[in-house]
Amino acid sequence: MNEINIGILVNTHGLRGEVKVKPTTDFVDIRFAKGKHIHIQYQQQLLDVCVEYAKWAKQLLIVKFAGYDDINQVETWKGSLLSISEEQLHALEEDEAYFFELQDCQVLDEEGRYLGDVIEVLETSANAILRVRNEEREFLVPYVKAFVQEFKREEKCIVIKLMDGLL
Repeated sequence: MNEINIGILVNTHGLRGEVKVKPTTDFVDIRFAKGKHIHIQYQQQLLDVCVEYAKWAKQLLIVKFAGYDDINQVETWKGSLLSISEEQLHALEEDEAYFFELQDCQVLDEEGRYLGDVIEVLETSANAILRVRNEEREFLVPYVKAFVQEFKREEKCIVIKLMDGLL
C-alpha cells in the first residue's frame, strides 16, 4: 500500500496533546477534517490516528488527535511525516493530476519524440511547473493547457506542445 504525504508534524502545541502541522496537501480541509484517519510515520511504523479537530494558526495547523490528551504522548512525533493511503485519494478530473503522479513521468512532444523526464514539480501561486531533464539539459514546462496536451496516467507520460523558446 502506497502512502501519500500530507504534512509534517513540526512541534507540539501546549500541554493537552495538540501538535503543529505544516500541511503539504492542497486539500487541507478534507485531509484534516474531524473524524478523518491519517497515519503518523514514526519509527518505521504507521500509527493510525483520528483527527479530533484542526484549526489554523498563522501558516500552520494546530491538530488534536483523539485519545492523545497529553504533551508526553505526542512530543516524540516531532519531525514525523503525516500520510494517508493512496486508496484515500479522491478521484480527479481526467485532465488533473496529483503532483506525485507527475514525478518521473516521461515527457514527449506531439509527434511522440522523447524530451526528458519530470524530475521535480514546482508549486507556484499560478500553476505547477514541471522541471524536465534529459541527457543534454534541463528545462521548465508550465503545467497548463497551453503546453500540456495530454497526461497519460497509466503510461506515466505527459505530451506537451512545443513552443518557440521552450527548449
